[in-house]
Amino acid sequence: MAIEIAIKQKGFFKKKITLSMIKSLLDSHTILGERDSNSAYVFYELDSDNIDDINIVVQNPNHLGRGFMVRKKSKDIEVILNVPCTDQDVLDFFDFVSKTCTFFKVNSFTMDLERQVKLKELPTLTQDISDWNKDYLYQQVQDLHQNEHIFIVFAVKNPIHIPANILAQWSQENITDLERVFSTYLQNKQQEDLYYMKPSFFQKGDKIRGAYSLTETVDSIIPKEAFIPPITSGLPDGVAPNEWTVGLVRFKGKTDADIDHLPYEVFLDKISHLKLEEYDDLHWILRNPTKEFLEGLLK
Repeated sequence: MAIEIAIKQKGFFKKKITLSMIKSLLDSHTILGERDSNSAYVFYELDSDNIDDINIVVQNPNHLGRGFMVRKKSKDIEVILNVPCTDQDVLDFFDFVSKTCTFFKVNSFTMDLERQVKLKELPTLTQDISDWNKDYLYQQVQDLHQNEHIFIVFAVKNPIHIPANILAQWSQENITDLERVFSTYLQNKQQEDLYYMKPSFFQKGDKIRGAYSLTETVDSIIPKEAFIPPITSGLPDGVAPNEWTVGLVRFKGKTDADIDHLPYEVFLDKISHLKLEEYDDLHWILRNPTKEFLEGLLK
């Protein structure tokens, strides 16, 4: 579920929407990124000023929750907040809405396609959404726990598959404390600089290969077993790879690299003796895979 706000300029002489303009409405420490169509919802920092046809992901590095998204629509701006989220996400979202309205010199915006909201109503609306979001998070946790499902949160950096035992603990929290616990959990999971191993997909004839990559010395979040991301995989519904591999990347200079591939099941078997730290329900953390370690997997 998401809250969507459209902020429309008025008059004949409308301001051009640029990346620098959007940055000017955000705190200087904010990081802007995007998620491509085969990203498994993984964050990449923006490397281009071309913001047409992309959802800009706004990341507050001082509070790593779910962030929010900004989308250019001709000379107007749309802002999207996925929920449930953290309280700080709600504050950051509405702060940007307020600053954008002020920049456009408009006194209202459209929420969820049809509701017209005056700018002077924003403090009350912010509090109302904050309270509603806490309640929605609480209900989600209760429902998922009772039905023994895991909780997939598409956080600002990458997806997090929250396991059943964590949900069981969270189900005992009251509404207010649960938001704090949820916020702390997302912060702790995302504060480390880890590479999230996600698959790319390649087709040759009737064969489809799902391929991961693991790079020398890069601390990585690795799947406990190969799987198709639940959204944005790039594959049509019902289509699955015939094989899964992992490419082991070792450097032999500043720019050159050797890449050899292993079947993913073989890779998992070769690391099964390691006592790896669990990242979430579907992933471990593999730290500092040295060149020697990677080459040992190929023997």
